[in-house]
Amino acid sequence: MKPHPSISELEKMPSQLEQELQAFFHRQKERYDYGELFEAVFFDMCEYVGRKGKRIRPLLFLLTYRALGGRKSLQDKSLLQAAISLELLHAFVLVHDDLIDRSEKRRGLPTFHKLVEQRQGRLSDAERTGQGVALVVGDLLFALAMETLQQGSLGEREESQALRKFLSYVTDTGVGEIFDILLGSRDISRVSREDIERTYFLKTTRYTFEAPCVLAAILAGASVEKTEDLASVMEPLGLAFQIQNDLLEFSHLDGRDQLLPTDLLEGKKTLLVREAYERLGETDRSFLQMCLHAPSRNEASISKVQDLLRKSGALASMQERCASLFQEATDRLLRSHLEPQEQEAVSQAIQWVRQSVRVSV
Repeated sequence: MKPHPSISELEKMPSQLEQELQAFFHRQKERYDYGELFEAVFFDMCEYVGRKGKRIRPLLFLLTYRALGGRKSLQDKSLLQAAISLELLHAFVLVHDDLIDRSEKRRGLPTFHKLVEQRQGRLSDAERTGQGVALVVGDLLFALAMETLQQGSLGEREESQALRKFLSYVTDTGVGEIFDILLGSRDISRVSREDIERTYFLKTTRYTFEAPCVLAAILAGASVEKTEDLASVMEPLGLAFQIQNDLLEFSHLDGRDQLLPTDLLEGKKTLLVREAYERLGETDRSFLQMCLHAPSRNEASISKVQDLLRKSGALASMQERCASLFQEATDRLLRSHLEPQEQEAVSQAIQWVRQSVRVSV
């Protein structure tokens, strides 16, 4: 099998994945037929996971599996189901992340805990009920993700190895979330660049970029050396994508309006903010600290932060860092044990992800 999917295959992959995701929940419907009380919760869970997204994780998994010479076709049901396990894991992370951040919107629609809360109407404990149900639904999605990955049709040894890696990624993601919470309460002067980069690596890089590639390599039967090399490539790549995401929050909509950066609304300590703090003078640093720790961050305070970011030169500096990291990932790929044809196919997958992230604000 050629490692490069054809253009027609690439174009069909997203729709095939969406169809399989819908079919997956249709198959689960009978299993979760626990009566009227649970019916609405199950419907909301299906709707939440099925919301239109980039599907970076499952698609990167499929592309890497093909690049590493996996024997199954990209249309194989068992392979698509393994890819879906990564989207279920992502949904689990998002449901809990929304709870932690007290977010009200996800992909333009109510977060899961808000969906449940709205169904409770004007009941006095509607908010608490929504949060409690969302917490448990996140756990259900995690269990579903593990079960879906371990289905017995991709090789018992490979699936067992993949599941062990899968769980290690979940553990690191949880630790990264804890770091994110603890750093969020600190003043920016007490948060180091190393703290933030470690948080990015554990919370995002491991399960977003490394997990799809490594799990695909394992299930494709790749050597330990190739699998480890892929993990090494994903480290600078994941950091580059996170920085790029930070930069996108300051991009323009239709050339007129600016996005209100979600991370700043939630008091997150990003590399972009840390870079600005290091570059600003004493007075501007004080303004930045005051805006970040305002009891209620609003459009005015965030606008001030944006002005300070531009004034500091942090935007250009982070753009340069991002480009350097992408180059480092490329260099690591070229030095890897992967065959030239495999390197080219993985590089193609990375470029596809870069384009996907760039156009999706």
